[in-house]
Amino acid sequence: MVAAGRCIYHGPAIDVLPFFASVGFTCEEHDNPADFLLDVSQGDYQPNLTLTNDTNEINPTIEQDQLVHYLNNAYEKSSIYSKIKQEADDISSSSKGSFSVSTNRTEVRKKSRLFEILYVSQRTFRNAFRNPALVGMQTGISIFLGVLIGLIYLNTDRSIDIGLKNRIGAIFFIVTNQVFGSLSALDLFIKERPLFQHENVSGYYHVSTYFMSKLLCDVIPLRTIPSILFSVTAYFMIGFQRTVVKYFIFFFGIFCTTICASSLCFFVSASVRVFGKTSISFKILLFVLFFVSYCQFSRSDVLCIDLDFQWISC
Repeated sequence: MVAAGRCIYHGPAIDVLPFFASVGFTCEEHDNPADFLLDVSQGDYQPNLTLTNDTNEINPTIEQDQLVHYLNNAYEKSSIYSKIKQEADDISSSSKGSFSVSTNRTEVRKKSRLFEILYVSQRTFRNAFRNPALVGMQTGISIFLGVLIGLIYLNTDRSIDIGLKNRIGAIFFIVTNQVFGSLSALDLFIKERPLFQHENVSGYYHVSTYFMSKLLCDVIPLRTIPSILFSVTAYFMIGFQRTVVKYFIFFFGIFCTTICASSLCFFVSASVRVFGKTSISFKILLFVLFFVSYCQFSRSDVLCIDLDFQWISC
């Protein structure tokens, strides 16, 4: 810590508050230590002890420069300063006569990508569960829509004429639900863009590390779990083939649809800085995709296309 050009503390972080308490500056119980240290260095915090000038110490009412001079003298007389000075002298003496500075310099070990992903993922998971409303609504809406679609297409018959069209309609509504359920990923990269730019420029982690951490922490709690609950609810109520293999094929299709929709949201979120522009861009993209899908289902030879779904529904 430096105040007015003088060092008032340099040592272990765990000893900073005891040191200042020993010289008359006590941090209150509910005070932020960082704010306390800033107040001390700027002269906004007066010592708790009544000090006199006879002992080279100061009175609480004197000016800031004298306060800084007092703190600098107190630090230089402390055992922390003596220990730091001894370590610096040992390093200086061991490096004498050496022409290569790099041989005596301690290099900081570089962190691996896995280590970076671990720590960024921990922070992302904490931020996600600090907002339980998003996770709860994502899960609750998936269950509600699964029950709703299941009730609309409850026990659909297996005829080729009416039953097949009903099942194709159910699949279309299921896909629509999974696509619109992924809209929560639109603001994923927008809210933390300034924080990411600061930390990336500072060298805390790589761009790929941040992307992988966000991808993992978004897919697991907000995509996988709702997809499982939705598929379990809707699949058996509609009356699809009740076999393990066909169910997992159905779930895999739902999960892939969710991942594709989330990927489009990630792309738009990373490309646009304003959430309003992001929402409009994604809505235009969805309109084009659903319009093309509607045209495909409205063709006269729709049965030729729909026969691909019979191995699931019949």
